[in-house]
Amino acid sequence: MEKLPESELNELRDAFALFDKAGKGKLKCSEVGDLARAMGTNCTIKDAKRITGALENPDKEIAFDEFVPIMLDLKKIKDDHKKADYSECFACVMDNLNTGLCEDTVIRNVLMKMGEKLPEEYVEQVLKGMADGDGNIKYMDVIEKVMEGNY
Repeated sequence: MEKLPESELNELRDAFALFDKAGKGKLKCSEVGDLARAMGTNCTIKDAKRITGALENPDKEIAFDEFVPIMLDLKKIKDDHKKADYSECFACVMDNLNTGLCEDTVIRNVLMKMGEKLPEEYVEQVLKGMADGDGNIKYMDVIEKVMEGNY
């Protein structure tokens, strides 16, 4: 395992303790994705379940010493690769004319109803001021804003 600075290890330890609601020194693998994203990674729930083994065993729990290398792996997931994936998804689902635009109402519905559903207030915050006069949004702007956490 790569050597982490003590400050980063302490940060991981504190975050782990916050999610260890039962106080038994273990965390459900199904919670690792939420914890990783709370700590600033851009992993998906599926990424976290795959890396933790929760896909095979949904009830699996891990101790802190197992969590650290998992968290390091989740941090290695590259945003640039995901940006291309997200762009392709938007293009396939919402941009039939290949304009780089999608309708404001369509993107709102997709974000709130498909995949990892987002709450309406979160979607409002992310899309605030992005629609042009015709009710269209440049979806690359949305992707970049979300990936930068700039909302």
